[in-house]
Amino acid sequence: MRYDSLGGSGGFLGAPLTGEVRTPNGRGAYVVFQGGSIYWSPATGAQEVHGAIRNAYGWAGWEGGYLGFPRTNEVRTPDGRGAYNVFEGGSIYWSPQAGPNAHVVRGAIRDAWGQYSWEGGPFGYPTSSEFDIPGGKRSNFQRGWIEWRPSGMRMFAESGVPGCGSPHRGASPEEAVTCFMRAWEMGRGDVMANYTSNAIVTEQLKIREVNSGVGPYTVEGCGRATSGFPRTSAGIHCVVQFPAPPGEVHGGVMTLGIGLYDRGAWIEELESIG
Repeated sequence: MRYDSLGGSGGFLGAPLTGEVRTPNGRGAYVVFQGGSIYWSPATGAQEVHGAIRNAYGWAGWEGGYLGFPRTNEVRTPDGRGAYNVFEGGSIYWSPQAGPNAHVVRGAIRDAWGQYSWEGGPFGYPTSSEFDIPGGKRSNFQRGWIEWRPSGMRMFAESGVPGCGSPHRGASPEEAVTCFMRAWEMGRGDVMANYTSNAIVTEQLKIREVNSGVGPYTVEGCGRATSGFPRTSAGIHCVVQFPAPPGEVHGGVMTLGIGLYDRGAWIEELESIG
């Protein structure tokens, strides 16, 4: 029995306050204890819910709401700084670093967050449950946000590179190149990778860094590629100007080919450097 495996009356649930109660939707049953509840349904088995996560579950309508029945007990997160329960219709996460309340993450926003390694990724823990925005839904996280609209997903997470998110959905060509170069200056290859669709570009820049060092630069601008350059998927390139090294008259110029994917710009190739 689940209750016994959790320590019975001597465990965190304490003594029962009710007998077994059938849920209003007729799909399962629950027992309320001093320290939480145990829910059961044929599809999910018996699972406990307690503390801040149980409070959030109640705000979401218990088993009769969009979350349905719990599919897991409360589970500690791998970083040891929080906990979560998985439900039929989403998850509830809690961490003291994200505030006193637990928060619901569900649907396409939960799927996108999971693609970036859940709470262990660039977004961190949720700091809000999903809420309405004009034309869509949004959840806030410790280091960013994820939005859903019928037209697609938008997201932003702080990367540690000033003004640059990771991932960077929605970046313009100028923003992509500027953030790519800022990350290069800071030695943040992980952030550089978020602004290029071709790892060779990053490796080519590393070679240049070894040969001549990273110096001040200026992103001159972006425009349609001329016939003298390879055509990228978007036919756009951006020019980066390097000043002349000490003792030399001329500086360097780097041209980066741009592609457009998922409504954002990525660097596809290093077209020229010299």
